[in-house]
Amino acid sequence: MNRICFATLIALTAFTAVIACNPDAGPTKLAVPAPVLASAGTDNATFMWEAVKNADSYQVVVNDGAPLAASGVSITIQNLTPSTTYTLKMKALAPEGSKEWLDSDYCDPVIFTTAGKKKLATPVLTVSDVVSGGFTISWKAIKNAAYYVYKVGDAAEQSTTDTRFTADGLTHSTTYSVKVKAVPSEAMAEVATDSDWGETSATTAGVTTLDAPVLSSSAIHTNGFTVSWPAVPNAGKYNYKLDGGAEMTVLDPSVSFNSLAALSNHTVEVRSVPSDANINNYAPSAWSSIQVRTLDLVTLDAPVLKAENVQAAEFTVSWPAVTGAGGYMCSLNGAAYTLVTGTFVKYEGLTAETTYNVKVYAVPTEAGKATYRDSAVSSKDVTTKQAPSDDDKGGSLGDFNEQPIF
Repeated sequence: MNRICFATLIALTAFTAVIACNPDAGPTKLAVPAPVLASAGTDNATFMWEAVKNADSYQVVVNDGAPLAASGVSITIQNLTPSTTYTLKMKALAPEGSKEWLDSDYCDPVIFTTAGKKKLATPVLTVSDVVSGGFTISWKAIKNAAYYVYKVGDAAEQSTTDTRFTADGLTHSTTYSVKVKAVPSEAMAEVATDSDWGETSATTAGVTTLDAPVLSSSAIHTNGFTVSWPAVPNAGKYNYKLDGGAEMTVLDPSVSFNSLAALSNHTVEVRSVPSDANINNYAPSAWSSIQVRTLDLVTLDAPVLKAENVQAAEFTVSWPAVTGAGGYMCSLNGAAYTLVTGTFVKYEGLTAETTYNVKVYAVPTEAGKATYRDSAVSSKDVTTKQAPSDDDKGGSLGDFNEQPIF
């Protein structure tokens, strides 16, 4: 070997030695981690891997989401969806500020699927205790169920922790669809879901229709009457209507009406309604009806007039009180009638030796107008006396009580 080649070889060897000992020669990438799925739940998954030499920590990305940090050699990923497939990738991270090591590349994508939730067993329904207003539905307890949701016909869903319920307030002789499903406890919600609906149908029993009331009327008067009937067995109340009006309720087997017009025709309808204790076994009766006519108004008796204290310029007309009268209308010689509340009327300032005509009729009280009408007009002619002469000193001898003088 010549001198030039030997010198060159020595120089290359020294250069290589310098590079090998020089930390500024450039950092090295960490090895790529190899995560392995350890377990998969319905909403979580756990991965494990061999530690990567010189790695400070690890970064995990699921479905290109936000990076997750792991300081050890395992990680549990939470908040996943049951029965869903995900993709995971992972890389090793070099110590912060390291000049010797670089983060590794991401590993090849790891595909995994979360576990699915299992449905609870479907309740098997049994119908019992059928009555006209309802029935009972029962089933065996479902494992891991915390409660049950049920639905009858078109009614709203309800819930119970029992394994039975009673439907009531239903229509007799009617078929209803019934559904029940089991709902898992909170502790089992991660692995279990609601059961399918258990379904059946149930038909309510028929009912006995109550007897219709047998109606009769009584106490008929000018502005009202009473309708009554014998009590109907198993009836707890009675509904009635007057002239097709609003439906009202009474507990006793009679109803009275007042404030009606005299000589007016009315229709009363009544039906029997079962007591609360018998609501599931009896149905309301058919309507019974009766026609009732109120009586005519009673005409007040005409006043019986009597002239009193007749003088040349005045007189009084009186009469006995009339039953049901609230006052009396009086007129002198065809003048306008005026009301008096007493049983007499006095006229003054009259002409002597003149015949006057007085007319009087009785009128009912305000409350009595529903029963009474005005009386006939009574008439009385009264002639005033002769006026005294100018030399008349105030009376004739007949006006004095004579006493013997001794």
